[in-house]
Amino acid sequence: MGNPKDENGGKKANAAVKYSAIGFQMIATIGLLTFIGYKIDEHRGSKTNIITAVFALAGVGIALYQAIRQVTR
Repeated sequence: MGNPKDENGGKKANAAVKYSAIGFQMIATIGLLTFIGYKIDEHRGSKTNIITAVFALAGVGIALYQAIRQVTR
C-alpha cells in the first residue's frame, strides 16, 4: 500500500486537484453571473426574471468554455 504520489510521480493527485478546481471555478462563474442577473432584475423591479435567466445561461456557456479550454491544455 503506497502513496499515490510514489506510484505515478504525483500525477493522480495533481489530476484530482486540477479537475476539482475546474468544478469549483464553474460553480463560481455560474453563481456570480446568476447573482448579478438577479440584482439587475431586482433593481429594475421586473416581474419576470429574464435577465437572471440570460445571465445564468451566459454563465453556463462561459464556464463550459473555460473548462474545455483548461482540460485540453
